[in-house]
Amino acid sequence: MRNKVLRATRSLAAVVVGYAVIAIGTTLAFEVWLGGIGYHKSSTPVLAVASLAAFLSGFSGGYAAAWLGGRPQLLHAAGVLIPLIIDTTYVVTSGVSSDPLWYDLAGAVTLMGAAVLGGYVRQLQSKRGAPLLTT
Repeated sequence: MRNKVLRATRSLAAVVVGYAVIAIGTTLAFEVWLGGIGYHKSSTPVLAVASLAAFLSGFSGGYAAAWLGGRPQLLHAAGVLIPLIIDTTYVVTSGVSSDPLWYDLAGAVTLMGAAVLGGYVRQLQSKRGAPLLTT
């Protein structure tokens, strides 16, 4: 019984930490380093950098969730999609965003896809027993 509670707690913590990595990464990139982005107010180069930052944040969050959650790693990364879906639903239904719907949804899909990819890379690393991404 104790092991099940510990595993469930670890899984929940992995999802929360993964989402936190994404939220902190995107907030730092979008608001702090890029000075606030938006479809109508940002230049094309700024939007390109923001897209890269979104991908890196999503990838890092999914990787972190997979690493912290342990096996099944990909499912822990996919668990991060739950708070991302809640966040996206809030953004597109509450009126807090003045950007087009397609833009907000494209950003969300980028984060979600990157998170799952991060979990997949972590899963591949653990199966091979060696780093997949090396310098």
